[in-house]
Amino acid sequence: VCSSDLGGMMLNYLRSEWYRILHGREIYLFTGVLCAIVLAANVILWAMAHTPNFPYATVRFSLSNLVSMMGLLFLMAGLLVWVLFGDDRANGTFKNALANGLSRRGLFVGKCLVSVVLGLTSMAVVLAVYIGSAMLLLEGPAAESVGYLLRGVASALPFTVACVVLAVAVFAVIPKTVSAFFAWFAVVVLVPQVFLLIGQAVQPVAALASWLPWNFFANEVFVNQAGLAAFLWDTPAGLAKCLIAGFVGIAAFAAVGLWRADKVEL
Repeated sequence: VCSSDLGGMMLNYLRSEWYRILHGREIYLFTGVLCAIVLAANVILWAMAHTPNFPYATVRFSLSNLVSMMGLLFLMAGLLVWVLFGDDRANGTFKNALANGLSRRGLFVGKCLVSVVLGLTSMAVVLAVYIGSAMLLLEGPAAESVGYLLRGVASALPFTVACVVLAVAVFAVIPKTVSAFFAWFAVVVLVPQVFLLIGQAVQPVAALASWLPWNFFANEVFVNQAGLAAFLWDTPAGLAKCLIAGFVGIAAFAAVGLWRADKVEL
C-alpha cells in the first residue's frame, strides 16, 4: 500500500471519527459537566461573599484551586479518552476501522490525534467559563491570577497529552473499560505516589519520584490568600522539568502504544 493510500485512509478515519463524535453527545456532556462544575464553584464563592468575614470570594482564590491541583488535567485526559473510545470494542468501531484498510498503528495514531484536538477544544471552553465567571462574579484583580493559571496549564500540557496517548494505548490493549482506566490511573497516579513514599527512605527512588509529573505538580506549587506563591514553571529549571517530563512521557507512551498495537486481539 502506497503512502498516499495510507494517508487517504487516515484522513477518512479522522473524518468519520470527527463526524461520529460531533454528532454524538459524549463530548458535549463531558465539556458541559466540567463547565457546570467550575461555574457552580464560582457561584458558591459569590454567594458566600455576603457572609461576614468570608475572605475567599476572590478571583485569586478561585483560580488558585486549579493551580494547586494541576494533576486534575491529567485525570480529565484519561476520562476524555474513556468517554470517546471506551466502547470501541463493544460497538464494533475498532473492527470497522481495520476492515476499511487502516492499520492498527494508524488507528492508534488517529485516536491520539482526535483525542488531543477535542481535548484542547474542550479545555479551552472550560477555562473560558472558569476564568470568565470568576472575573464576573468575584472580587480582586484578575490579571496576575489568570497569568499564573495559564502558564501553569501550558507547562502541564505536554504531560496531559502524554496521558491521552497512554489512555489510548491502554484502552486498546485492555478490553474491559473499568480495568483499563484503573491501569491508566495506576501508572499516572498510584505508581508516582508509591515511589514518593519509598523515596522517603531510599534516595535514588526519591530522585526518580521528583521527576514524575503527578508528584512535582502537587509538591512544587504553592499559593495562598496572603499573597505568597511559588510556581514550579516560573523558574527555568522548573519549566524545563515540566517540558522534559511531558515530552519524554509522550515519546515513551507512544512507543509502547505503537509496539502493542500490532499485538491487540480483536
